[in-house]
Amino acid sequence: MRTDVRRAYHIARADIIARVRSRKLLIFFAVVIYVGYLINSGSFGVFYTISNGPNVNGALTSHLVGLNAGMAGSAVMLLAGFYVLRGSIERDERHGHLPLLTSSQTSKPVYLLGKLLSNIAVGVLAAAVLAGAAVVNHSIYGVGATDPIATSWPVFVMVVPLTIFVGAVAMLFGTINVLAGTLGRIAYFFGAIFLLSAQSMRPETAVPSAVPTTVKALDIVGLTLAYDLTFESIQAAVPGFESSFANFGTGGSNAQTFRYEGGPWPAWFFAQRLGTVVVGLAVTLVAALPFNWFQATDGVVGKVRQRLPLDEARPETASNPPTPTDTTDSAVSTPSVGDDVTIPPVTRRGAGGFRRVLTMEIRRLLRGQPRWWYLGAGLLILVPTVIALTSGGTEGAARGLLSLVAVWPLFVWSQIGSQTARHGIRPQVLTSEYPVGQLVGEWIAGCLITMVVGAGAFAIAVATGGPTALIGVTGLIIFPPSLALAAGLWTGSPRLFEALYLGLWYIGPLNGGFVADFAGVTARGTSLGVPVVFAAVGIGLVVVAAQTRRVYMNLG
Repeated sequence: MRTDVRRAYHIARADIIARVRSRKLLIFFAVVIYVGYLINSGSFGVFYTISNGPNVNGALTSHLVGLNAGMAGSAVMLLAGFYVLRGSIERDERHGHLPLLTSSQTSKPVYLLGKLLSNIAVGVLAAAVLAGAAVVNHSIYGVGATDPIATSWPVFVMVVPLTIFVGAVAMLFGTINVLAGTLGRIAYFFGAIFLLSAQSMRPETAVPSAVPTTVKALDIVGLTLAYDLTFESIQAAVPGFESSFANFGTGGSNAQTFRYEGGPWPAWFFAQRLGTVVVGLAVTLVAALPFNWFQATDGVVGKVRQRLPLDEARPETASNPPTPTDTTDSAVSTPSVGDDVTIPPVTRRGAGGFRRVLTMEIRRLLRGQPRWWYLGAGLLILVPTVIALTSGGTEGAARGLLSLVAVWPLFVWSQIGSQTARHGIRPQVLTSEYPVGQLVGEWIAGCLITMVVGAGAFAIAVATGGPTALIGVTGLIIFPPSLALAAGLWTGSPRLFEALYLGLWYIGPLNGGFVADFAGVTARGTSLGVPVVFAAVGIGLVVVAAQTRRVYMNLG
């Protein structure tokens, strides 16, 4: 037992050292600090909506700032922590560490618990950074005396247990092949959104004592907790207040104000956080089942695929002995290579020009996608085209199809920008004939694939919305590949792009937020030219990415 604890500790220590050297963790902490500033400057926090009246905001006391910081930290950990915490197993596999660990007699549960300890350390550091920023900012912007304890401890109680759950899910996804890539990141995003939306199951007229137990158990961010803690303070400050949903954001400048000075936290929240920890530990142990030392992303799914006729080529086993042709002496079947054999010199490195680079980039982006993705893309092309040619479609159908087109090519866009770094071919690209052209070729290839996949939906949008619908089409074609190019080039990974893009897609095209409607789904966003702004931003990102590539060339 003691030996296993030491092994888990050293695995966690090595992983933390590797994380600290990564820019990704520094960017994450910078985001956490900025969130802390927004909270303490009054730009962000818990508020309540009142029918036929102004919203209700809380004065920035130390206790409310601590609650706001804990909620903000929980939201950041839930939505962005998954993309930061995952990847440690893949890193060990990429560097060849996993086979070495088997010789140390480290069991899979001990190894994964060590990785979980590293994730917990990241959560503790994030909570410490957020709590420190909250204390400093409250001394500047806050109301009343600054109480470091009241401001800090809610952050740790709310964020660290959630980190255990998120980190465990990230490890589980990393051990299952089908969830180790873009599909897993999309699946997690929608799962996180489901947990956030679960708070809407609470009846709006329910007082804290009448909130259903299911809603309390799913209070992953702390909205129900905030409602429970601040309810009496709001009743004292706002006559006639009965109940309302707790929201997290900006409540407006004309809002009424309540003053929360702290109080005992409900026992159900501590039970909920304890349950979150237990579930996280259980998920970690479950992740040991599909985890494979020598191919960490195969696991159970890979074993099933070996037993089903899904692969075109099956590995040879002892039951399939080689044929006599396979055992023919290589000296007889293949001519020997002697000194008189020469390799023709390469006289034209740029044969084929940029067109060949673009063709290769299109083939590279499309190659390796799962069969169901091609099936979905084919249906997304065919069905809207048939609708456009027959009935012309409706505005509702056009909005739904545009929202789907805005997310289906995500599997292709995710590869743009980061492939050279992930595959270790950056030096070869930088010394090639078209170092910047390869980058531009990636971007154009992503735009062309988007045009093809969305052709039918674009036709319906133009048929129902007129020529102005082309504004949205422009934004949808240009912006996503541009963001993928810049984020992938700067980070060497698709995770930043996927996290940013899924957030924009969820707010804009999916839910109709016009300020993020880069696809022209909403009439207001199209009339204000929001897609054009996103298209212009996309062009700017491509220019900046090209300049970055030139800098790499000069440094190399």
